Amino acid sequence: MCASYLDKLAGDRYESLAAALEPAEGLRPEVATALSEDGLTVTNDPGRKMTPDLADIVDRIVTLGFTLNPDVARDIPREEWGIPNPAGRQTPEVRIIRDTVRRLVEKLVARLDAEAAVR
Repeated sequence: MCASYLDKLAGDRYESLAAALEPAEGLRPEVATALSEDGLTVTNDPGRKMTPDLADIVDRIVTLGFTLNPDVARDIPREEWGIPNPAGRQTPEVRIIRDTVRRLVEKLVARLDAEAAVR
């Protein structure tokens, strides 16, 4: 969800990369429905595993519902949002999670834009 909203809200100013400690086989149907309701393009690509090598190519890590082992990305700025996993939840719950993620990404984009303006 986070990567989808970053792509939509930031355009080409920032590049997203979605990964997980235990990647899913594809996008869960309840998540796909919630994202498409909000006008996002939905793809069903398999997930990507977060590894130290992958962490080495990013500028910031945002975790939604877990704490990332610091050894995976020791020197990378990170944010831990504590968002519950939407998998298997009812549609109204998934919509609340989706809306929360969207608001957090809006704030993230504003912060990134402010940081870029200062550089």
